[in-house]
Amino acid sequence: MVLPLAVLAAYVVFAILVGLCGSQRRMGFTGTFLLSLAITPVLGLLMLLITGPSRRAEMARRAELARQTELLRRARSS
Repeated sequence: MVLPLAVLAAYVVFAILVGLCGSQRRMGFTGTFLLSLAITPVLGLLMLLITGPSRRAEMARRAELARQTELLRRARSS
């Protein structure tokens, strides 16, 4: 059975959206996109819940947290 073009296009669009959601994860956009294309985008989203953030994103989050903590300390001391 041949899938209608609209269904195929929607499947690829959802796989791209899952890939974009996974761009800050360890698998990255390409890995997440290909995984969701090979299986289904719904299972790709479930895989995003299992995988952790990339080291770069985690370091940026920790740096921002440290900056905010320092700002709070300065505000309390004033």
